Amino acid sequence: MEPRRHRIDVDGVGLAVLELGPADAPPLIMLHGMRDVPESLLPVAEPLARNHRLLLPALRGHGDSDRPGGYAMDQFLYDLYRTVEALEPRPFTLFGHSLGGQIGARFAALYPDQIAALVLVEGLGPPARLEEDDATLRIRHHAERLLATLTPPPDRPLPDLEFAAGRLSHNNPRLPPGRARELAALATRRESDGHLRWAFDARVASVFLGVQRQDTEHYWRAVRCPTLVVSGDEAAEYWRAQMALPGDGEFAPGELEARVRCFADAEHVAIAGAGHMVHYDRPADLTAAVEDFLGRRT
Repeated sequence: MEPRRHRIDVDGVGLAVLELGPADAPPLIMLHGMRDVPESLLPVAEPLARNHRLLLPALRGHGDSDRPGGYAMDQFLYDLYRTVEALEPRPFTLFGHSLGGQIGARFAALYPDQIAALVLVEGLGPPARLEEDDATLRIRHHAERLLATLTPPPDRPLPDLEFAAGRLSHNNPRLPPGRARELAALATRRESDGHLRWAFDARVASVFLGVQRQDTEHYWRAVRCPTLVVSGDEAAEYWRAQMALPGDGEFAPGELEARVRCFADAEHVAIAGAGHMVHYDRPADLTAAVEDFLGRRT
């Protein structure tokens, strides 16, 4: 299924959007996560497109969208608002993975009349850090993250697609080799200087600078639409390795469940054999969970 392609202008920032499914079907907008591209969601999106009009934006700084350098959370929310304004006036289901889920939950709280249902895939953030309840440690950690996040990384072009596929396989150990190569082709770009690079701006990580979980929970508590929370039961490996969290990367007993209870009308599904990148590891199981939820709640 070949997506239809749109490009919209949001105050000078060009955003690429994929579209699938019948134009008159119930709308569903899917937001990918950080350091990812909307095309990676296609194994989930294509089956859903049988009964929905799907829009898959490339978030600013990712894929074929522009890289303006400004990546505050409110800018992502504004981009989504303008994308919806341009392409889909009807209330819609909003699906978000990881960063996309963080954006989605805030959007649902801010603009409740536009959201029919919400699907958050690994979108409730990492396990709590020990310093979250200690103001001195929290400030020290913020200082460290600020420099680490905003200091421009060295320019390290990728040698070739096989190397990129190897990096994806290393970070996602359940990813089949063939799928790793497909994703590597989708998530890289041959740029004007002839070098191959990842199709995202590393500075996007600044979106979470100064964002506190306690503040985020205020948005969760304001969400009133039916909400599906999806987690990968092997996600601890991601938090342990990628986020450099201390300990084993597991949520404390009851921690994830407490976050789910912040939502007024939420249910939780854990996908067996999936890490943080649920759509990489178990796309069919994720699709089935979403279809079941939407069939019952919309």
